[in-house]
Amino acid sequence: MGMSFWNWLGVVMLVLGLFLNELYLGINAWYEVNLGAIVAGVVYLVVAVSLSIWPSASNQSA
Repeated sequence: MGMSFWNWLGVVMLVLGLFLNELYLGINAWYEVNLGAIVAGVVYLVVAVSLSIWPSASNQSA
């Protein structure tokens, strides 16, 4: 099973999201709920997961 550019981009987004989450939570304890940041984070993670599991066009075996 080969991974395309989009799959690798999704994996990189997931790893980057993990590091940014740890960095942000280390600096800022969530004393108040920032709904915009939560929505942006959820959308970011959905896109990252979708890209990482998207089937590759070169891997179509029927």
